[in-house]
Amino acid sequence: MENLDTLRDECLTEIESANSIEALEEVRISILGRKGRITALMKGLGQVDASARREAGQTLNAVKDGIAAAIDKRSEELTSLALDARLQ
Repeated sequence: MENLDTLRDECLTEIESANSIEALEEVRISILGRKGRITALMKGLGQVDASARREAGQTLNAVKDGIAAAIDKRSEELTSLALDARLQ
């Protein structure tokens, strides 16, 4: 399985570098979409040894939840910035 720390860091960097809601949505799809990187790893859990599958699944879910939270936070930031720009 891919190094999850490296994957998480790459994903968080992509999320932070998104400068519009549309760009953030593209990042979300590439990470969490049907053919996204995290989704591909989730599908691969079936091939992990049964004794390690539970731990691997929990770790992967924690990474997925952290990335989803970062996407939500960035979305709120971008929405706020867009609103501020419209008000000025």
